[in-house]
Amino acid sequence: MVNPFTIRDAPNDSLALLQIIYTMNFFPKSFQDWPIILEINFKLTILFSILAVVLLGTVLVLRIRKNKKEIRKKNLKLLIIDFINNFLFDEEFDKANGLKKFRNEHLKTTYDNHVAITQLLMYTNNLKGESSLLIKELFDGLDLYKFLLKDLKGRGWHKKARAIHASSQLNVIVPEDMVLPQLNAKREETRHQTIMYLINASKNNPLAFLDKIDRPLTLWQQIGMETELRTYEGEMPDFSRWLDHRQPSVTIFCIKMIVDHNQFENILPLQKLVNHPNADIRYQAIVSLRKMEIEEAIPLLIENFPKESLKIKTEIFKTIKVMGTENHLQAIAPHIKVNERALKIQYLKIARHFKPKTPLVKGITFKNKLA
Repeated sequence: MVNPFTIRDAPNDSLALLQIIYTMNFFPKSFQDWPIILEINFKLTILFSILAVVLLGTVLVLRIRKNKKEIRKKNLKLLIIDFINNFLFDEEFDKANGLKKFRNEHLKTTYDNHVAITQLLMYTNNLKGESSLLIKELFDGLDLYKFLLKDLKGRGWHKKARAIHASSQLNVIVPEDMVLPQLNAKREETRHQTIMYLINASKNNPLAFLDKIDRPLTLWQQIGMETELRTYEGEMPDFSRWLDHRQPSVTIFCIKMIVDHNQFENILPLQKLVNHPNADIRYQAIVSLRKMEIEEAIPLLIENFPKESLKIKTEIFKTIKVMGTENHLQAIAPHIKVNERALKIQYLKIARHFKPKTPLVKGITFKNKLA
């Protein structure tokens, strides 16, 4: 029987390959005498063997490519570091020709530009003053600005976040209309880097972008903003401007900043927040008023005590302990329920704070028959 297929004539696809294997001489001339299970197992064995070989070959090729890429990255990093050191510290180095030559010979691909920017960022984090200005000159001379803009225009969120981060660290100004839309991006990382960039790039009113925020501020973003504001050289904004922001997280952040920057002129709007419908805002307002030692807020806290949650009631107790009196504490007593054991214990501890000789024992009797 003549095989209808030969290796020479077979098309280059997996189906033809199986047909060739099926008709090879070491196969039986017919499967008619084989049990169906044995025939299926035999064919599947051949199929999975081929797939295993293909998979192994693919893994080996990818591994080889990765190793080559790592070696190239390592060599490129060494070249960039050597070039930067010469540019920064060698007074006889021909900067103009050196920049042109290095850019043309070594920064040919997207990957090359990424490596170059990464190394510049490492120097930026460790150099200040005149050296940091030279880093900016290096950035411009290597024509990396176009590369950042290309990433900002792209669709990948990671590219945008990376480009905005680099712009912030290198003090590179990019078009505002390319950055502002990222304030409300889906990815938290992109929003975070955008906020850091806008604070660093601001000449005055570093938090003007808060008016455009439609998404909650994460705790990590708030910490980053607080850190950046500590090094901000301009005038601090009036944080009370955003106490009625549509996002509670923005209001909470500004409450914290009023305390951190001692904006005592905002005490009145801060006091009003103890009646805010949002419990988290009320909580932060109470904590901040205590830190600022605003005793005038205590009567209002006592008035609100009965309708508050256990968490906020605890903060009211702390506030009375720090800047209240025994009379303030006694004014709260009628509003503690019999089954609120945790509050009763706090009450007794603070009572002992005001009168150290007060016995702290179970079963103590109050006028409102708490025990």
